[in-house]
Amino acid sequence: MWIDSFLDLIFPPSCDVCRKRSDRALCPSCFKQIKFMKPQFGINSAAVYDGVVREAIHRFKFEGRKRLAGPLGHLLVKYISELPNIDMREMHYIVPVPLHAKRFRKRGFNQAELLSNILSKYYSIPVFPILKRTIDTKPQFSLPIEHRGNNVRGAFQAGVERGKIEGKNLILFDDIYTTGATINECAGVLRKAGARKVEVVVLSRAAAD
Repeated sequence: MWIDSFLDLIFPPSCDVCRKRSDRALCPSCFKQIKFMKPQFGINSAAVYDGVVREAIHRFKFEGRKRLAGPLGHLLVKYISELPNIDMREMHYIVPVPLHAKRFRKRGFNQAELLSNILSKYYSIPVFPILKRTIDTKPQFSLPIEHRGNNVRGAFQAGVERGKIEGKNLILFDDIYTTGATINECAGVLRKAGARKVEVVVLSRAAAD
């Protein structure tokens, strides 16, 4: 529409990370700086949590830059398509790690679910948000490593349709992996609910020392 062209002249579109002029939320220059990772200890993490990825996730989650879901989802698809250990054709559902209802209301969206929706469209695998966060836990990054396990213990439950995942292969997805406390708690709930296999995929994690 003409109004969009007019606004572009006044406010030229720019990369949400480096702020340089670009019609993409994540410009090619920033995308090239992303450091991809190899699967490690059963965790399939697309990229190192630093630099461009760290900045993009921060602006996506805390500044509401939801258009970053597109390029970050593209990054995930590129990574997953090259994984030797996961056959997406064998997966039945993608399960995003949930936010507590209070935090969801404040943010307005669950970043893990938005990215899961992109994977769903590409691989034709339904997103099944069966997990519920029943305890409004403290943010993991605000706690010492040794306290993070206790912080999320018992904080998740499977929803009323838990019977639908019995014997199913699931992709458990989150945006950031730190100590693994949240992912381990969620995976345990899914296995207890009858899941046959739970494959963990995350957008980013800290580089191993």
